[in-house]
Amino acid sequence: MKKFKLIPLFFVFAFIIIQINSCGKSPTQPETPAGENVILNGQVIDFDSGQPVENAAVKILADTSQFGVTTGSDGKYTITFKISKSIDVKVIASKENYKGDTIIVFAVPGRTVDVPTLKIEKIKSTTTSGTPASIVLVHQTFATIGVRESGDNETTTLTFEVRDSSGNPIDITKSVTVNFTLGSNPGGGLFIDPPSKKTNSEGRVSVNVTSGTRAGVVQIIAEVNIGTRVIRSKPVNIAIHGGLPDYNHFSLATENVNFPGLVEYGLFNNISAYVGDKYSNPVKPNTVVYFSTTGGIIQGSAQTNEMGVATVKLMSALPVPVHPTLGPGFATITASTADENNQTISRDIVVLFSGYPSNLSVTPTTVNIPNGGSQTFVYTVADANGNPIASGNTITVTAEGNVKAQGDINIDMPDTQSRRWTQFSFTVLDADPAKSELAPVTIKIEVNGPNGKNSITISGNSY
Repeated sequence: MKKFKLIPLFFVFAFIIIQINSCGKSPTQPETPAGENVILNGQVIDFDSGQPVENAAVKILADTSQFGVTTGSDGKYTITFKISKSIDVKVIASKENYKGDTIIVFAVPGRTVDVPTLKIEKIKSTTTSGTPASIVLVHQTFATIGVRESGDNETTTLTFEVRDSSGNPIDITKSVTVNFTLGSNPGGGLFIDPPSKKTNSEGRVSVNVTSGTRAGVVQIIAEVNIGTRVIRSKPVNIAIHGGLPDYNHFSLATENVNFPGLVEYGLFNNISAYVGDKYSNPVKPNTVVYFSTTGGIIQGSAQTNEMGVATVKLMSALPVPVHPTLGPGFATITASTADENNQTISRDIVVLFSGYPSNLSVTPTTVNIPNGGSQTFVYTVADANGNPIASGNTITVTAEGNVKAQGDINIDMPDTQSRRWTQFSFTVLDADPAKSELAPVTIKIEVNGPNGKNSITISGNSY
């Protein structure tokens, strides 16, 4: 006969306690002691119309905690909170005069959850509405749209609500047909659809506005005919922006084609790109244009405004530009952007960095005016590179003695790069031909302005 050894009761109880404690945790559900963020994104819409519901309350029940958030004008909401483990989260949407909606989602620490759309249904009024008295815009999907083939949204939906004299939406028993018309608009194939539609049980009706090939502002008007009376909404303005850049509608200009960039560092010259789409509209606002220069320093990029203009500042600084054809002082400015095919398109412009008017000379250098006669002089005013000085500079010729001067004696320099504006001439005449006597004559040529000061003096006699 076999004998069995008895296990002490102490060890039996210890084994049972260990097993009970080990059953409290699952190896597949570790807890995060500090907790991690979880993000919930979602939207609340109207059950009947499918339109976003603004200012709806969204309650989050997560384990023993609860959180709240309200929806924006697009019906969307986002909320962030911490959880220490994966849990089921209850999401509840509600609003005054609506039946709420609830959904449960599974949330994991450190993850983002896209909550399925919550649909809340408006509570139907038991009272009968009055007759239509006003039309109000209650929702618009996009305030701005792009022209056809622009890559932007080309259609926006407007939802109007017809209300009675108490401000309540008309019910289905008072349903009316709303007619939609275009007010001021840019044309170009713009259209609305449908042209008319009956209101639903909430007194609402929607119309789609689709852009054409022209940018501008379009007005939409909703009308209801009640017998001999017409109810109109206020005109609704929709902005239609241009499309993507087109090479044939891409231009580049400079505020000054010649500025004294070799005289002083830190001088500025505005460079502007004018960008249109293939339909000759300004491109959509905030289109980026990039800039570069072979001389000085230029801002790297700018965004277009409502008229498709992007402007940057060119600053005088090193390096000194040298153009392969035009020579020293001429810089090439390049503007670039991308067209509808995502291809880079560019335009160039040349800007002259002019210097101090050191090249100042006159021929002949001796004055010799015969009695009753005259003498012609040719003079040069240019910088060290032989280029013209900038606008804002003046050139003055004065003649002292029994003579008078005529010709290029008072010059206001234009904004030019042409070297024709470096060569000038004047004639000095005997002021009193009836009188013959030897008299000293002094002629002075002075340059003054942004490029600096310089002068030259020659002398001689008149007879």
